[in-house]
Amino acid sequence: MKRMYHMVRQILSGKRAINNSIKYLLVCSGVALVHLCFAISFAAVHVMPLAIYNIASTAFYFFHATVTNRKKQYMFIYISAVTEVLFHSCMTTLLLGWDWGFMIYAIVMIPISFYLAYTLPNHEGGIVSPMVSSGVVILCFNVVHAICRHTTGFYEGKYPVNMSVAFYYFNATVAFLILLTFSILFALEIRYMQRRLEQENDTLEEVAKTDPLTHLLNRRSMNGYMAQVVNQRKTFCLMMADIDDFKKVNDTYGHDCGDEVLIAVSNIISCCVREDDYVCRWGGEEILILVRTDLTLAAQVAERIRQRVASKVISRKGKEVRVTITIGVSEYHNGMSIQSMIEEADQKLYRGKNNGKNQVIA
Repeated sequence: MKRMYHMVRQILSGKRAINNSIKYLLVCSGVALVHLCFAISFAAVHVMPLAIYNIASTAFYFFHATVTNRKKQYMFIYISAVTEVLFHSCMTTLLLGWDWGFMIYAIVMIPISFYLAYTLPNHEGGIVSPMVSSGVVILCFNVVHAICRHTTGFYEGKYPVNMSVAFYYFNATVAFLILLTFSILFALEIRYMQRRLEQENDTLEEVAKTDPLTHLLNRRSMNGYMAQVVNQRKTFCLMMADIDDFKKVNDTYGHDCGDEVLIAVSNIISCCVREDDYVCRWGGEEILILVRTDLTLAAQVAERIRQRVASKVISRKGKEVRVTITIGVSEYHNGMSIQSMIEEADQKLYRGKNNGKNQVIA
């Protein structure tokens, strides 16, 4: 029971799609119950042909709800249900008369046929099948109406007027409930698709702005963030970090090991900065870091990164791989461009490389 409640909550919130098996089980069971009500009603007023037909229809829909639905033959359920409802509406109207309101179900089948057709798994018919169904419904509706205007039904006039009125209101109420049910199902389908589309857009946006290997920002997105920070005119620093002797790692242990090293270093850097700072794979083994602080604190962050990288041990085929990192730090001053800050950090980086590597130049 708790699991069912949780599933319903997820469906209502748009987090979960409506299971086709459950949907067709509910629809077929509901239609079967309506036919059962008709069978009892017609048997009570001694319209035995319609009573027998509705008993058969009840069994037909319960068979769909169990056997056919379990086999996931949804297209067969859709086609046979539309055909049966239309046939039942026309036959009952011709036998009892127009005032009993059975042709209302034919009108209801138009929006339902569109909904069912477009929610069928692997549906490739597009708009054709519901358009054909709607055309047949319109044709049958007009033909039956024309016949009823010029002839009387077989049972018409044999029962009190209030009985036909009662059936009309019953049929109208059931038809509105059917439309309401399918409208809710349609709204839930739309809500789920909207949520799924938003999630896919978020994923695509994330893919577009991050490096696929390290999951750091890529160069394009980093340029955008740096421009935003400059416009805020607040203190910040850029760090240009480069893994020492990275080519040697690739040559000695292979490019797969080099990728592991790059990922490990990226994770260390991401853990050492705050959430509102930015880390970017600038190119190759170069990583550009934007921290929203002054030069003194930025140098401390850079030193913490250097120490953690130097102490990191990466196991590769039974061997321990260690790397170091050199970092150059530049601070923003009014009037400076991003390019000049990057060049300054880059110059300090190479100064550190030339001075023996594994150090921070700030």
